[in-house]
Amino acid sequence: MKKHPHILLICIICLLPMIAFSQEKESKFQYSFGGGITTDNNNLLWGLNLGTELNYRFAKRFSLNTGLSFYQSLGNLEKNELSDIDQSSGIFISPTLRYDIIQRDSGFKLAFGAGPSLQLGGESVRVRSFFNPDDPVPFTIINKYQRVGLLLELEAAWKSKNPNIRNAVGVSAYGADYYFPWFINATYKVRFQLGKK
Repeated sequence: MKKHPHILLICIICLLPMIAFSQEKESKFQYSFGGGITTDNNNLLWGLNLGTELNYRFAKRFSLNTGLSFYQSLGNLEKNELSDIDQSSGIFISPTLRYDIIQRDSGFKLAFGAGPSLQLGGESVRVRSFFNPDDPVPFTIINKYQRVGLLLELEAAWKSKNPNIRNAVGVSAYGADYYFPWFINATYKVRFQLGKK
């Protein structure tokens, strides 16, 4: 290399713009995690959700997402003496296809996603007897679910000060067993770039 220092200098000068501007291009892979509020519309419960996503962008506006989220109810939307012990929870595995409806130069994106979602979970709901409403002793219905439903999501994402991190807010709805929306989620997400640009 001592014989050809100018070749090394030319290589460094040619590579500098690629290194300097490589952060401006989005990676094809992104990882996000987040949390938010969920409502169980069938049982009139509310709770928290936590989730992660792995996103692969395969075209300018299209991406494939694999999501894993957990929901646990914390309280009731409607108060009555029987609803104090009602609860529902679940793990949702959701592969979705996402399309960017709006893409702005500022980095703002509005995307719509849809796909199947597998729910592993259950619920317990306390009710009075349907056959004898005067019976003072209520009973508890327990349902365990392993079912596939439909997940729809609308997400707004924007750049942060760090070029490798984006913020996003998503509103999603899950339905199954001819009931839609069973769950509605409002989730804040932090998204990280993964891999090479």
